Amino acid sequence: MNSWDQRHSAYLKHYFKKYLGQGIGSTSLFSLCMIMGAIVDSPSVNNQLSALAETCIKPSSLQNFLTKVTFGDDHITRYAAAANAIENKRLEIFRAAKSNPDWSNIASLAESQQTKVCDLSNRPEFLQNLCNQLMSYSEEEICRHGFTNKEFNQITLEQMQNAQLRSLIQDKQIQLRGKK
Repeated sequence: MNSWDQRHSAYLKHYFKKYLGQGIGSTSLFSLCMIMGAIVDSPSVNNQLSALAETCIKPSSLQNFLTKVTFGDDHITRYAAAANAIENKRLEIFRAAKSNPDWSNIASLAESQQTKVCDLSNRPEFLQNLCNQLMSYSEEEICRHGFTNKEFNQITLEQMQNAQLRSLIQDKQIQLRGKK
């Protein structure tokens, strides 16, 4: 390594220690490779960086890795079990609601307001009771499976945006239903 390479190598080490240690560690490896390419201008280093860029982790691979780290098998299993239990209760509550003679009017009202029936402001008493049952049951199941409501909702949002996580959860739900 010539003095120019050594100087820039020392600079990069200092830069990464300083900024990665302060919480900018969420920058993807691909971005780090691009930063290094922009900083370094030596032809010999450029050739080395070109070879390195070919072996850099792609953003999709990094996301897959982060998903596995963030949501381990235990989290996915517990989430899937809670979601299954809540869905079963929701279907039970839905059947009970549909058996009420006022159901079709309430369903039409919710549809016209583009909302869920439990989100209607003036719910009839029978529906208020059913919605409260579902809410209480959901909170109990979430807690029973070791989550806070916030954690459970975060996983719900993440799986809506992450097809791989959604697939893992769905596979686990099917597996859990098969054990019953």
